[in-house]
Amino acid sequence: MKVVILGSGSYSGTPKPLCTCENCSRARINPALRRTRFSLYFDKTLVDPSPDLHYHLERLNREVERVLITHGHFDHVFGLPDLQVFKRVEFYSHREALEVAKSLAGLAFGSESPEGHEWAYNELEFWEETRIGKMRVVHFSVTHTVTAGGFVIEVKGKRIAITGDTGPEILKDEKAIKLMEGADLLIAEMTHREAIPGSHLGVIEAIELAKRVGAGYTVFAHISHSNYPHEVLEKKVREAGISGEVARDFTWVEV
Repeated sequence: MKVVILGSGSYSGTPKPLCTCENCSRARINPALRRTRFSLYFDKTLVDPSPDLHYHLERLNREVERVLITHGHFDHVFGLPDLQVFKRVEFYSHREALEVAKSLAGLAFGSESPEGHEWAYNELEFWEETRIGKMRVVHFSVTHTVTAGGFVIEVKGKRIAITGDTGPEILKDEKAIKLMEGADLLIAEMTHREAIPGSHLGVIEAIELAKRVGAGYTVFAHISHSNYPHEVLEKKVREAGISGEVARDFTWVEV
């Protein structure tokens, strides 16, 4: 099974408009260094419809049947109206994120579904296992600036763990660590150089999380333009002995 990191960046993307930092300046010259806002895809499942979703779907060119949302911040959900190309979509998340999703659909289409579509919104309770099609899903809570969660998904005999946006408090959350432990694939945020309590992981904390989870393979994503250059992040991951990589846009991983 293939997992695609559609967007590898954080809220501003890289380059950020009007920013002259090293990463933004380099990305304007070299398209390979650009980062769109975070989103990922596997097996007709989309996680977080970012504001760059039209660009992602245009290039992915695959069906989406279900959408998992980590939280309601704009960079993780504001691409939702671009899903109108799909007649039937099932949305899954906790209550607060679903309310944001419904509001966006209402603003875009005048109702919770585009005319002639069958969209459904399914509320998940944190820490409860839910059957979604052929997947077993646990939506677990994390510390962030709004109500937010990650996912552990078992599908086709593989386990995929996705942290979503999370502060360094996750390193002290033994319940979350245990849930993610030994996953075949961990997709962990690595937003900033230094961690921001209650908000995002830094490089050191993201690497420490990967070590504690001990996944078969780890992909670091949600990279801010203010983080280290890509090649520096890759070196830090390699020197830490992590089996994995730092995502670029459209990174494909075989699980």
